[in-house]
Amino acid sequence: MEIESSIKNKTCNKCKQVFPKTKEFFYSNRMYLSTICKSCDKKRSHQYKIKNKDKQDAWLNKHMGLEINYVYQSLTRPFKNSSINPKPMKNGYQRTGWNPELTLEEMYEELILHIELMKDKFPETDGRLCRYCEEPWTYIRATGGRQNLKNFSIDRFDATQTYKKNNIIFCCAKCNSTKKDSTKKDWLKYLEIDKEING
Repeated sequence: MEIESSIKNKTCNKCKQVFPKTKEFFYSNRMYLSTICKSCDKKRSHQYKIKNKDKQDAWLNKHMGLEINYVYQSLTRPFKNSSINPKPMKNGYQRTGWNPELTLEEMYEELILHIELMKDKFPETDGRLCRYCEEPWTYIRATGGRQNLKNFSIDRFDATQTYKKNNIIFCCAKCNSTKKDSTKKDWLKYLEIDKEING
């Protein structure tokens, strides 16, 4: 009975608690389960990141700065549950969640079409240009909590509608931030006021 118990269970080398010997409680590679439980592993990883912040930042800048990684992270963000069903913020503000009406593959296809469009418009470029300001975007990871305003971003052209075909604009973070939730009605009003002021 004791042998059977030792086979079915595993003791974490860190917290010394006994858990079922499964992937639910221990991370694994192809052959072995970790010697510490997932909870202890997460704590150890968190402590390592705090103690080695410079190394972590250097690694992230190297890998997340690459176009394929940065773009993939940006394209998948609208499909995450935290984006579709956002939780209220500490100050009580409730951000609107948007359920995309296209797939991730279709979102990527829209990006390819954007790049081809900008290439046609500006043949001397690689097409990786903001649709609004027509300046090149970058893929530089934010440091110190500050977003790089030249970075690649995805905007909903009509802020009252979700992510779908003909409502996705690939742009830089600065233009996305400047436009925010303004609508066509707002833009027409701005032009109306401009005409009143400047004739």
